Amino acid sequence: MNTYRIDLDKQTATSINGITFKMTEVSPGKYSGVCLNPKDIPPDDLDDEILARMVYEAGIFYDLAKEGR
Repeated sequence: MNTYRIDLDKQTATSINGITFKMTEVSPGKYSGVCLNPKDIPPDDLDDEILARMVYEAGIFYDLAKEGR
């Protein structure tokens, strides 16, 4: 089960295995993310598809947190 924590002031979303992303809204509801702690990514999750999905999900969680603010 995935857990997430959002810090709207720092624009960060923590999702999937405790990996932290800095989120940037590139268009309404679409986000780009930069991993802030890449050394914590498990070797099995270094696949580009998995990382892209992690950024996508972190963006969804970030958007939900903004709506609930």
